[in-house]
Amino acid sequence: MNWGTKLMIGMALFMSFIVILVIKMVFSTPDALIDNNYYEKGQTYNKEYNAKQKAVKDSVVPEIEINESGLDFIFNKPAKYKLICKRSSDAKMDFELDGSSDPDLRLHIPKSKLEKGSWHLRLEYSIAGKDYLVIKDTVMP
Repeated sequence: MNWGTKLMIGMALFMSFIVILVIKMVFSTPDALIDNNYYEKGQTYNKEYNAKQKAVKDSVVPEIEINESGLDFIFNKPAKYKLICKRSSDAKMDFELDGSSDPDLRLHIPKSKLEKGSWHLRLEYSIAGKDYLVIKDTVMP
């Protein structure tokens, strides 16, 4: 076997390796930790930052309480909210809630909706026409 044959065999093996990697990449499942709207969120970062700072400045950051029945957000004043709960280990468990705080100024999430483990909570809410944002990572016992 001469050097030309060895070169062709090496090139064929390398090309096979590249084809296998491409096939593996195309048929792999997307990572739950990577956001689909990454660039769009980067462009609206200032708006989110200002909403977080405004919540602290106006003293309307809700208290977060974890108890046996689930998770409670306790507001200072009546609020309309949108809550996005994401599970970092399983995107199938993600869910959203929309609504208004109850008469006790609470937002209750039952323990049955939040499995044990780490959760990323994003609470967008408005009080008296002003928009606020709270982002919290928590671990459910």
